[in-house]
Amino acid sequence: MRTFFAALALALAFPGAARAADPLTEAVTPLDPAAPIRFGMSQPNGPKRAAEGKAVLEPYLSEALKRPVTVIVFESYDDLSQALAAGKVDLAWVEPAAFVAAQERNRDVQAIAKALRHGKLFYRAAIIVRADSPAQALPDLKGKAVAWVSKTSASGYLFPRALLVADGIDPAAFFKSQTFEGDHPRVCAAVRAGQADAGATFADERPKGESPVADGCAESPPVKDFRVLAVSAPIPNDVVASRPGFDERLSPLVLQVFARMSQSEAGRRVLRDVFRVDGWGVAVEGDFVPVAEAMRAAGATAAPAKAKKAAKQSN
Repeated sequence: MRTFFAALALALAFPGAARAADPLTEAVTPLDPAAPIRFGMSQPNGPKRAAEGKAVLEPYLSEALKRPVTVIVFESYDDLSQALAAGKVDLAWVEPAAFVAAQERNRDVQAIAKALRHGKLFYRAAIIVRADSPAQALPDLKGKAVAWVSKTSASGYLFPRALLVADGIDPAAFFKSQTFEGDHPRVCAAVRAGQADAGATFADERPKGESPVADGCAESPPVKDFRVLAVSAPIPNDVVASRPGFDERLSPLVLQVFARMSQSEAGRRVLRDVFRVDGWGVAVEGDFVPVAEAMRAAGATAAPAKAKKAAKQSN
């Protein structure tokens, strides 16, 4: 299939190219300009934030793409992953493990762009405790309760679990209990309330010399209530991906819209309030191999995902 660098070269040739899809459970009608583009997203920062994001994103993308866009919010990463692989959404803002799972289900799922935060194309998982916790290192959590996001969350389970295993810790035997809270704010709330002694969330990559912060707790403020005990290896940022069979004549336009999002005040609002990113960069083949490896280590079935090259970096 044509790579997205080739698609970028075609962007000027097809600035108004369009395709759309019928409602969620029906087949694709590639060039019906009246049907909405279905854009899927999950709710990593909780249902309230997802609803607010939908309200901002639908009018922005409809205007930018010059056709109606319907944003569909899925309850879980796995629900979104399955919908993307099955072609029930046309585009999706998807977390890295969910993207890998979608590509494992259907290899024609493609990454169009990868999020850029603090100038980085990756982030980390953080194992957090309350700021007043006596725990100073991972071994101090033995016999304690831990809260995860979900079994398909890269930063909320897969990578922190891999971090523990690399230290010779078997989570099943190490912790007194393990719970799955469903999203990052609930993990942070459980740790703050003492329902869990530790939790897993995400930490954006900071400039050299700065300590990691529990960024996943921004929806459960104040973040200063938490202390990062350990961070994982780098995780590729979330992506905007397209379903199998997505019309390649429309791909360049989608790519342009995301690559240029930082160039307008409305676009910067979407970056800040919906995606919480600085811009969109390049997703290349091999980016998601570490995610696939973490999934296999956790018992998930996934082959190394191949992301097609995408939009040029946007600041």
